[in-house]
Amino acid sequence: MTQALRRPRPRWFVLPVLGGLLLTACGGGEGTGGGAGRLVIDGYGAEYAKLWMEVVGKPFEAETGIEVEYIPEGAAAEAYTAIRATRGEPGFDVGIMTSWEIAQGREDRLLAPVTPAQVPNVANAYPQLVKAAGGVGAIHELQQVVLMYDKKKFDKPPTSWNVAWDPKYRGGTLAWHPSNALGVLQLLITADLAGGDASNVEPAWTKYEELAPHLLASPSQSAEAVPYMEQGKASAFPYFDGRAAIYAKTTHYDFTVPQEGTYALLGALGVPVGAKNKKNAYKFLDFWLRPDVQARWAQRYNVGPTVRGVELPAEFADKHVSSADDLGTKVKVPDADAVNANRGAWLKRWQRTFD
Repeated sequence: MTQALRRPRPRWFVLPVLGGLLLTACGGGEGTGGGAGRLVIDGYGAEYAKLWMEVVGKPFEAETGIEVEYIPEGAAAEAYTAIRATRGEPGFDVGIMTSWEIAQGREDRLLAPVTPAQVPNVANAYPQLVKAAGGVGAIHELQQVVLMYDKKKFDKPPTSWNVAWDPKYRGGTLAWHPSNALGVLQLLITADLAGGDASNVEPAWTKYEELAPHLLASPSQSAEAVPYMEQGKASAFPYFDGRAAIYAKTTHYDFTVPQEGTYALLGALGVPVGAKNKKNAYKFLDFWLRPDVQARWAQRYNVGPTVRGVELPAEFADKHVSSADDLGTKVKVPDADAVNANRGAWLKRWQRTFD
């Protein structure tokens, strides 16, 4: 398995040659290069990439013989931007994205069909998640927004998202840029706090204007929060529970879901219409939707599974979405089409408020 440092133009990949390395330009169609062929996957970077290769990528490669190249990105929106800019031929075969990008890809007709005919394990997915994928993707994980907090600054877990506006803690909070999915969901949480909702975020901007002068930072990538935790500068801030669980083990931070509730993000896999290795892409989607792989990924990345028949420890459900049955009751899921329709305007308003 190889990992590219950036999305290649043209694609280059690393091959071992006589104990050294040879950079070789690659073109050609599906299944070229001998063996079981190859697969190029575009996903997230930092600790996600390392964990993904260990838990999903290498086992898939070992089981199928398919050579996998992984391209680390900063955010799902970047992957879809590449798909859109190239009219469905971005140079990778699978994009690790969210249901929002999948919904946009369906509208743009830039994603290949994903149904039980191509990916048999889709038939085992929760019906509401199959619907959310719209026939052009596969929902592979469930995350929720949690409140990460410094145990040295709090005697007990904070109970409200409003802690970010508390003068004692606001200098250590983060407001995520809406180019990141976390920023969109933080905006919706703030709207709820201010008396609005997902269809009316105007009240959120007033609260953001109060917070803006005091913020620690307004990052655009999840990994940017790590130094603030390592240095003990962050007080409390929204984070996805997958990464939160990782850093709860390596820092003096922990996480909780405040009393007002939270929002979920549906992780999704999409195959660009112009993918060179569609057959292998479908094999990969089917692999990740297998109950044993779902259980392994859920427990290692601390995210909820998306197919039936996955058994998880009881303590897992205390801090994470344990199945799609939690959605709509414990956790809200924003409408993907509404997010896509408004995100551009939210970005412009964000720039006026924070930049």
